[in-house]
Amino acid sequence: MGTLRGKRFRPAPPVGENEPVRSDERPLPAPSARSLLLTVLGELVYPEDKPVRTGALLQALRGMGVEDHAARQAIARSSASGWIAGSKHGRTAWWTLTPTGQGLVEDGHRRSAALLREPDPWDDRWLVLLVTLTNEQRSMRRKLYGGLSWLGMGNPSPGVWVTPHASTADGLQLLVGELGLTRSAYAFVGETRGIGLTDDDVVKQAWDLSILEERYDSLIQRFSGLRPRTPGEHLFAHLELLNDLQRFIRLDPRLPKELLPEWRGREAAALICELRDRWSPLAREGWREITAPGAPAAGG
Repeated sequence: MGTLRGKRFRPAPPVGENEPVRSDERPLPAPSARSLLLTVLGELVYPEDKPVRTGALLQALRGMGVEDHAARQAIARSSASGWIAGSKHGRTAWWTLTPTGQGLVEDGHRRSAALLREPDPWDDRWLVLLVTLTNEQRSMRRKLYGGLSWLGMGNPSPGVWVTPHASTADGLQLLVGELGLTRSAYAFVGETRGIGLTDDDVVKQAWDLSILEERYDSLIQRFSGLRPRTPGEHLFAHLELLNDLQRFIRLDPRLPKELLPEWRGREAAALICELRDRWSPLAREGWREITAPGAPAAGG
């Protein structure tokens, strides 16, 4: 088995369908069994999308600390959501990604690639959204704030959301339209003019980067000391690394170097790229062992 800071390598502790992983070494927003399942599908099933049996998915999720009942729930709910489609061959159920599921995976791959590469040089312009929710619209506050955070926008003051990535405008337009806020929101792109808050002030007030930096520190500490040996250990370490990467997509606004010259996230991105390239071949060998025709059924 591999080691982590002198400890023996262990899969993550058991988690339920929406139960957080309890680990002092990974203070990230809690992964769900469904997010772990999507990581498995996106990394090991896509793009070939060959049918994979339930037992192989259960075994992969079990190695990531997901109990079988939660894994089966995740598979069922992913099917109900239209992410995957199942078929029966004898007593064995097989699963493939649907076009909807493929779209989710492709979007995740695009966002992962964007997070791992250095943002383009900043042109000093901000995309700014001003939005006011009426009493009748307050019920959608959570959806709005969640959507804006997913777009990487920060909130420096009430009713104001910003991002240094002007290209986010297309996604912002879709979000505002889908939530029916076109009559209570407007956006523009422009530079600060030295009146009031500086660009540095905007960054400090819009995002809590200290917590995010602590989470990157935790990732670096956890994975830099990990030494998987067998293909199976490589598989589970690789999947956990990529699942953490997917969750950082929701947290990191990808601020350009001009706004954030010293940033722990860049070191984390370099480590993720290094480990992903190093672990991937043996991880895929581990997956082939699980999915081989003669492999144990592992529950389905």
